[in-house]
Amino acid sequence: MELGIIYSGEFGKRFVSNLAYPYLCPTFGACGINGCDYCKRYDFSSSIVYAKELAEPQEIGLYVEEPESYLEPFECDIAVAINVHPDILVSLPEIGEFKALIVPACNQNWCLPGLRKQLAEKCGELGIEFASPKPFCSLTGNSGWISRFIDEFKIGRPEFRVERGGDAIKKVEVIKSDPCGSAYFVAKRMTGYIIESKEDFWKEIHQHQCAYPCMASMDRDVELKEAPFHLAGYIMVYQFSTAAGVEAEEFVPEHFREIVCRAR
Repeated sequence: MELGIIYSGEFGKRFVSNLAYPYLCPTFGACGINGCDYCKRYDFSSSIVYAKELAEPQEIGLYVEEPESYLEPFECDIAVAINVHPDILVSLPEIGEFKALIVPACNQNWCLPGLRKQLAEKCGELGIEFASPKPFCSLTGNSGWISRFIDEFKIGRPEFRVERGGDAIKKVEVIKSDPCGSAYFVAKRMTGYIIESKEDFWKEIHQHQCAYPCMASMDRDVELKEAPFHLAGYIMVYQFSTAAGVEAEEFVPEHFREIVCRAR
């Protein structure tokens, strides 16, 4: 599967690095240069056929009259657009050729509701699959190109295989990582943890997810009625706890349970 990435800002850099340069993980914080044991044993660099870093939207200006001047024509199976100026973003289906477009909204300004609707309609008319997960680690798919993207690159909602010895977390395997790669950091830090109470267990998971650090916005989202940062935390805690055989639905606020606990 061929992947094209158009991005700006630190999250975009982290996403590209997580897929193509996993050994650079320590430079983003996390374990630190001396603590890295190269746990990310993959390299998807050969699958990235197009990568374009743009200036952040506020640096480009309010309007872009010629969006095509910012990008070369490109072809790929999946296009991922992160923090792209809205005038360029809405023009992507004309500039590039792809079968699916993913526009994460870890910050609501990356893809406001009106723009998301416009993109969904345009992609629908052109036969292009479209998703705008908020945050990126809430991405799911049951069929089609986006589902294939999740399966091939092993990213989306984090999934783990946890081996326990009594109350101890003996071994953790990352089956699927969140797009920024923090699942590997959580897995490493939680290995060896002794479960004494589920409340402390939840807190420990969340602490490591935040420390990676999570880069979802901490500003209140108009649709979520809460920060995407919080939703990312609920997803991580629920997914890891469930894999470890620890109930975690009560950790998740009721208004998020449909997204966190019942999404497939």
